[in-house]
Amino acid sequence: MHNINRPFTSAILEGIPRIGYDIHLCPFPGALYACLKYLGDPMDYDILMGVTGAAFRRLWNRDDGGNVDLSYFGEEPFRRAFEAAGYEYRTVPPEKGAMLQAIRESIARGVPPISFGIIGPPEAGIVAGYRGEGDVLFGWSYFQEGRERYYEKAEWFETMDKGAGKGLIIIGAKKPARPFERGTLASALTWAIELERTVSFPMLPNHVGGLAAYDAWAAGIEVDADYPADDPEVMATRVMVYGDQVTMLYERHAAAGYLRKMAAAVPEIAGYLNTAAAYYDAVADLSAPLWRWGHSYQGEVRQVLPDPALRRELAGFIRSARAKEIQAVEQLERALAALP
Repeated sequence: MHNINRPFTSAILEGIPRIGYDIHLCPFPGALYACLKYLGDPMDYDILMGVTGAAFRRLWNRDDGGNVDLSYFGEEPFRRAFEAAGYEYRTVPPEKGAMLQAIRESIARGVPPISFGIIGPPEAGIVAGYRGEGDVLFGWSYFQEGRERYYEKAEWFETMDKGAGKGLIIIGAKKPARPFERGTLASALTWAIELERTVSFPMLPNHVGGLAAYDAWAAGIEVDADYPADDPEVMATRVMVYGDQVTMLYERHAAAGYLRKMAAAVPEIAGYLNTAAAYYDAVADLSAPLWRWGHSYQGEVRQVLPDPALRRELAGFIRSARAKEIQAVEQLERALAALP
């Protein structure tokens, strides 16, 4: 039974697994993974990355520090995640009264809500509880400092980033059975191929998507005028966008993991899936030469990225990644066509 501390009107769920970039790179699958594990019904992270499409996504816009945000694809990644996990769910808009009521009800059921933007950008986190009438929230965020204990956030609604368009996702009733992975594969492959092949999404007319985003990224970093060494504000944006692109590249390892697990579940098309997985791993491996500065995020990278020779070298690795990913997507298409 879940341990709920209730001093006065407070309630805190203890023992929710920590989330963070050092555990899982993608916030929503990472947050859902932690919630399901807490509920005693764990689901593999690579599978969550695969069914949501997070492992196959790519968006690029030169000036958008949010290219990596899974919410850019609307409700579809979330719907697919809960369908595969075998749970009902509902979203709660960023309205304080509605959010507080939903938090209280969910915590009372022993179920942590998934939040957006309580600390940091509008990426997913977890609400573990509240104090008083909800004036202070506790939980996990990918952007909190000192990640070994729950954050404690006062004035959370006034300061939260509401850019995701939703305040919460509430995990609802568990369905009678989780769908067999084989049954979700065709839908997941179709969605992955759509994410890879779509150049422009209607809701994001100023972004380039999928495989074409590699071309835009490579061409973009070759524009010398866009990398002014004497403008720290511009360079901060360029480094953030570049870092997010490399993050999505590294997440191709999750695509490979998902496809190998599906190959074991559907041996009839294992050859295609395993070959695609090998290509995706090769793509992800290129994150090493594309990010060669260890854990440095802004400092050192901001200093070296204005170098035209370096950026042209990096563009070559980006184009190599695209060439390998084209071959991966072709294998996905063959697997889908051959799926019994």
